[in-house]
Formats: sequence, C-alpha cells, structure tokens
Amino acid sequence: MSLKKKIKRCTLVLAILLLIGISVILYLTKDEINATSDNVEAHLESFYNSERMGGFAVSVFTKDSILYSKGFGYADIEKGIPYTTKTQQYIASVSKTSIGIALLKAQELGFLKITDAINMHLPFEVKNLSFPNDEITIAHLATHTSSLNYNEAVVESLYIEDSLKNKLLRPFMENYFVNGSYGKVLFTKNKPGDNWNYSNIGAALAAYIIEYKSGLSYDDFTKKYIFKPLEMKSTHWFASEADSNYVSSYYEPQEAGGIKKVENNGVILYPARDMHTNVEDLTRYGQSILGIDAHLLTKDSYELMLSKRLKGSVSGKNTDNQGIFWMIDRNQYGVNYQLTGYNGGDYCINTIFQFDPVTEIGYVFI
Repeated sequence: MSLKKKIKRCTLVLAILLLIGISVILYLTKDEINATSDNVEAHLESFYNSERMGGFAVSVFTKDSILYSKGFGYADIEKGIPYTTKTQQYIASVSKTSIGIALLKAQELGFLKITDAINMHLPFEVKNLSFPNDEITIAHLATHTSSLNYNEAVVESLYIEDSLKNKLLRPFMENYFVNGSYGKVLFTKNKPGDNWNYSNIGAALAAYIIEYKSGLSYDDFTKKYIFKPLEMKSTHWFASEADSNYVSSYYEPQEAGGIKKVENNGVILYPARDMHTNVEDLTRYGQSILGIDAHLLTKDSYELMLSKRLKGSVSGKNTDNQGIFWMIDRNQYGVNYQLTGYNGGDYCINTIFQFDPVTEIGYVFI
C-alpha cells in the first residue's frame, strides 16, 4: 500500500484526535465552560477509542507550573503497556519549531543573519530562475515564502528506516539541489517573499545552513543548544537513542474495523519531522518559550522568532500569521483565542503544541 493511501486511512483517527485537542483547548476558556481537571479528563476519556487508536497524552501548563498532565490508552496494546506522559514518539512538524530556535541561536553566535541571502551560507546555489534577480533569504525559508515548491515525486522516497538516516543533511541537499537525483527542483510561479507555500524541503534547507555554518550536525547543534540546556533527556532525532521501555508503538485503523500495529519510519529530512520526545519534555520546552528562558535565547531573539513576519501583500496565508518557523495567531478550532505554536500530522501521528501569549497558558497533545 502506498504511503499516501496509508495516510488517508489514518485521516479518521486524526480527526478524532483533533477533537481531543479541541477539548484541551477548551480548558483555556474557563469562563465559557467552567472547566476543571475533572471535566476535562472526562472529555478526554470519552474520546479515547481502543478500536481506533493506541494512546495519547496531554498537558496544560503555564511558564512555571503544570495545570494538568496525563496519558490515556496504550503505548503498546499487545503488551498492555500504558501510554503515559513519559511515552516517546515522533511529533511530526512540531519538530520545525526547533529550527526557529536554532536559527536564532546561530544568529546570536554570529554564524548568520536571518535577513541574509541563503546563497551566502551554502556551498551551492539555490535560485528561482523565474526571478533570477531576487535572492531567497533565510527569513523566506523560515516563513515558508521561499518559492520552493512541494515535490510530490520526492515524498515517498524521503521515508527510510531510522537506522539508515544520516546525521548529516549534506548528502541529500547535494543530491537534491546539485546532482538532480530527485528530478527537477520545483519552484512556484511567485517571487520569493510574495506567497506562503509550506515547504519541508525549505525547512530542511534552513537546518542544513545551520549545520554548514556551525560545523555541527543539526542533531548535535540542537542537543548542545536546546535539549541539554532544557534538560530534555527524553528528546532526540533518532529512534535508536530512545529508551525502549518508553517507546510508543504506532497503530493504523483498518477498513474492516480495529487497528493494526505498523512500522513508522523516519525521514531523510529529519529536522522537519523526526523529533522524538514525550509530553513531559515538550511541556518543559513550551514553558521555556512562555518564560523567555535565557538558557535558550535572548529576549530580542524570542521577540523576533515569535513576531508576525507576513505582511498583507503575502498571498496564500489568510487564517493566521507566521513567525520564524512558529505559527502565530492560530484560531483553527472555533475557540476565541489567537494561539502561537504548531501542529504536526503524518502517518498515524498527530501532535498539537500551542500557547496563548495573552493568558500565558499552553497545551500539548501527542
């Protein structure tokens, strides 16, 4: 079965999980539903369906306290292992928030400036030939306005066994942009900076610039400047580094009913998708952002990362705005809050990581 069909099969489950996410968001609207830990937990328990999913965990937090945190269901149904706040799994595109932090850290260290043209920091040239005089900048990559287009033909080839993933991004980047191993590099018909068009290739290219300029693999850079300072001991990019006692299995819903345990491979462009973590670490990560934690970035860097970057003239993005790899002013679920954060979705994975900058309350769902 193709990956596309498998992802489609998971759509129903992800829709259910989004409803779970909505119930957590409602915790933020206490004035509207008089939410308590008990009735939020009742909502979550009622949504859990062992015939359609394995397990999940949620957390609601402020910058200095955890208001609610609990796991539901099973990390491994066959073995009877419960899904807890310590259970580790891929979090899909929420991983991209780390690229935002890493870019700002690289700027603080003097390796680059967000406003720089990417070709100042690459060993090869990337240019939209329809607009040869318009440079693509790092900020364009970070706001999905680079004009790099989605390449359908590449998608399935990016999924590989975790053990085959390379810590270094350079081999893929050279094969993609220089050697043409994946076919023609695709661009949109828009000038860089003029149109929002979500790009995993662009995100991974930003991570590669960090790798190229710092001399560290993206894996090592984020360990040094993000995971270790925040004591995110259960967070890594390669499943082989996980504690096998806490690793979640992945389950695919079957057309005839029930679910089946499946393999969930990593991707070559691991910074764009493959952060492997748990609710406890992701909560700590969120608290550091809410608290403007100086262990990560300066106050100016936080403000730059989380400020609105898209102007009214940018097309393709009408419902929210974009920071440096952080989504700004998200209001996807009919809740009257403008949230900052990210969502992640892939083959039998759904992750929601958001906070309200006004109430300073955040939540995690994986």
